[in-house]
Amino acid sequence: MLKIGIYDPYLDTLGGGERYILTIAEYYSQKDDQVDLFWSGKNDLLAKATDRFSLNLNKVNIVDDIFKIPQQSLSLFDDLSTIKSPGKEHVRQTNPLNSLKMLINRFMVMSKYDIFFFLSDGSVPFLFSKKNFLHFQVPFSFEFNFKTKLLNSLKLKLINNNICNSKFTESFVRKYYTNNTKVLYPPVDIDKFTASNNKNIILSVGRFDNILNAKKQDILIEAFRVLNQNIKGWKLILAGGSLEDPSKNKYLLYLNQLAKDLPVEFMVNPKFPDLKELYATSKIYWHAAGFNVDQNLHPEETEHFGISTVEAMASGLVPLVVNRGGLPEIISDGINGFLWEDITKLYQKTKQLIDNPKKLSELSDNAKNSISKFSKENFNLHLDKILNNI
Repeated sequence: MLKIGIYDPYLDTLGGGERYILTIAEYYSQKDDQVDLFWSGKNDLLAKATDRFSLNLNKVNIVDDIFKIPQQSLSLFDDLSTIKSPGKEHVRQTNPLNSLKMLINRFMVMSKYDIFFFLSDGSVPFLFSKKNFLHFQVPFSFEFNFKTKLLNSLKLKLINNNICNSKFTESFVRKYYTNNTKVLYPPVDIDKFTASNNKNIILSVGRFDNILNAKKQDILIEAFRVLNQNIKGWKLILAGGSLEDPSKNKYLLYLNQLAKDLPVEFMVNPKFPDLKELYATSKIYWHAAGFNVDQNLHPEETEHFGISTVEAMASGLVPLVVNRGGLPEIISDGINGFLWEDITKLYQKTKQLIDNPKKLSELSDNAKNSISKFSKENFNLHLDKILNNI
């Protein structure tokens, strides 16, 4: 039996990275390996994750978080030195003795683990298990100072492999961190999705919290406003999570105001069965994350892969997504969906599909048939290969 530790600083957001890391937890815990999740937040996390992602996490253990770094902390032993990125600067200051104590404690705890997975927040941690894996979910483009570069090079010697969620993310990890990388596409349980595609619905799925790579549902509402003037009987449904109370989510309130005179509906914090039913009955999928972004300067503001897009394709929807980030690794333009650069193209290509049901059906079939490499089974298979080849 393996003893496996997992850490994700963003677990409570329950986004794509959390689905990724918790699928790893599910896989090994269901093999009867010991899986410990380091977490200091609310204790209902696993219950919420089970509802959101339809994962079996009943054998996963929550343990004390050894990675908590005090606010306003930094020393040689901390995980993050001064990092400068466009418009951002992160600095921590702390007592070096406290940092040394924290590092020793981390070593004592982690050395008992066979494998450790750590989802990076842009920093490179000291990891001390027998096999250490750093997961990059975001294509960070930080310009590190000399001290941090030197310290990172030391830390990276302790990392067996750096796992990236797409080739797009990998290109930035190789530029700013290391060439010791593997791409492991996120897992999608494609067999759980069915397709009837019997309603005239355009669907978009993405959180309503404007953090990091904003999903830009406001752009989709504006595109639908134009489309609605030229087609009848269709509606747009926007589904996604809200970290805060939906009645207090300013962006969500803004979207509701923007769409008040249109056939637009909102599904906030849907459970997996409800989302699955929505996928099954819709026909077209829209995604706007990365719109109007220079991905060379701000890669973090694009869609780094696109799990919801794959879920939509598994359900028979034809995707129309922004030609940025990791999405072109999923979509072959004009074959299993469309890539778009501006709102006019989104509107035009959508109308072409609506006006041509035969083309819509053809691309729907192609979409369903093109995603087997993103299956959960394929993810688990390649995860084992990465771990066993170290």
